[in-house]
Amino acid sequence: MAHANSALGDSSLDVDDFPLGEEGDDVGISQEKLDKVSALVRDANFKFRRNRYDEAISLYSKALLIKPGDHIILGNRSASFCLLTCLLKQRSATQSEYQPLNGLDPTTHAELALKDVEKIIRSSPTLPKSYLLKANALFLLERYQDAREALLEGLQIDPLDPHLQSCLHNLDQSTNVPVNLKQRKAERTDDFECTLCFKLLYEPVTTPCGHSFCRHCLHQAMDHGNKCPMCRTVLFITPRTYPISVVLNNIIQKNFPEEYAERKSEHGNVIYAGHDLMPLFVMDVVLPCQKLHLNIFEPRYRLMVRRVMEGNHRMGMVAIDPMTSTIAEFGCEVEIVECEPLPDGRFFLEIEGRRRFRIMQSWDQDGYRIAQVEWLQDLPPPEGSTEKQELVEMASTAAELARNWVTHAREVSRTGLMNALGLNAGRRHRHLEQFESESTPGPNDPEKLSFWLLKLLNLRPFEKYELLCMKDTRERLSRVLDLLRAQEPGCSLQ
Repeated sequence: MAHANSALGDSSLDVDDFPLGEEGDDVGISQEKLDKVSALVRDANFKFRRNRYDEAISLYSKALLIKPGDHIILGNRSASFCLLTCLLKQRSATQSEYQPLNGLDPTTHAELALKDVEKIIRSSPTLPKSYLLKANALFLLERYQDAREALLEGLQIDPLDPHLQSCLHNLDQSTNVPVNLKQRKAERTDDFECTLCFKLLYEPVTTPCGHSFCRHCLHQAMDHGNKCPMCRTVLFITPRTYPISVVLNNIIQKNFPEEYAERKSEHGNVIYAGHDLMPLFVMDVVLPCQKLHLNIFEPRYRLMVRRVMEGNHRMGMVAIDPMTSTIAEFGCEVEIVECEPLPDGRFFLEIEGRRRFRIMQSWDQDGYRIAQVEWLQDLPPPEGSTEKQELVEMASTAAELARNWVTHAREVSRTGLMNALGLNAGRRHRHLEQFESESTPGPNDPEKLSFWLLKLLNLRPFEKYELLCMKDTRERLSRVLDLLRAQEPGCSLQ
């Protein structure tokens, strides 16, 4: 089975077989251990050539525990990290929705590939393949100029290497960034360049230890630890809220206005600051005013959450339409009100539903979906009309019924009936307290009230979706009243 192409479009990132040496070739390692390493590498190479890169990486790592620093094993593992990164980036959003993965995000895999190959170059700097591996890892990290320089270093060692030549040609064809960067470096010094993305500093943050980075670059770097990327000083700061260096930012805007405008546009496209463009999290039907907790473990959604938290903290929630097996036409914008990064790279989120939308078009970006949306609102009756007055009266009736419903539910909770029904009384009690502590929308905002009251009910997904799509507040309130009257108080509170 053919394996995936490398990041630079060259299919040369194959792995090398471990040499079968005689005992004594490796000082301090017995023949028994060498045989074990050889078997591990042989099995790992077998997995690699069948695109099972995660399994191959595990076997190479076991071999390195026995024979640390071996350049063949390090090179094979680096190639595996690179190609695993490519597979994750090429994986469609649909695959992610139907078969979610657990593990590191693509950027982390590329960083690990770079670390492995840098170890090889430090100990054996004359191996051309090492520079090919390094260039691929740097390309995946979007450090295009550094990738080009790595290929040129390799060509100095072997000017006729066809794989290095092919990758250099592909790099120059696929992006003009190297040319632009050469021109920019002639115009400005490295003092105005972020050492993480190697671009002009945007929203520069200067750490207490004196190093400057783009705010979002430092934020991403600190996903993996709380140390300065340059000097490894422990940082007790939060990049997202840490103040921008005003003086440095003003100097950059004044002296490099065109490049600053380009960086601003680039940053805006990444964090989705616009109101009509948003990333989508495909999971379930969410309604306005509804609160949920999410455990984000899938690599591409980790990347999406990092970008959302750099922007307006909002994303779209949509479900899969069971009739078409595609994403539903209507969804709900949610705001991330709490975001807790976990040590293993996952995120624990608390979200709350905000506005409804209809998807105009959607596409894949970095493996998850981006959608252009139009906002959905109920069609209100004219002010002063009989229909408007009747709607306000219906909203008042619904609010009063909800208060009575909650009061009855609390009484049921006190009598222990919920325990008799096999329900978690403590959990229901906390939900009741939370519901009562929230500010109830007034009858003058019947659309919001209609969704807020739905939090009392335990609805099936298709019922939620039907209510989400409605544009008639009166019809939705009528449905809410029927459901409240039909369901047992306290036994269905969400």
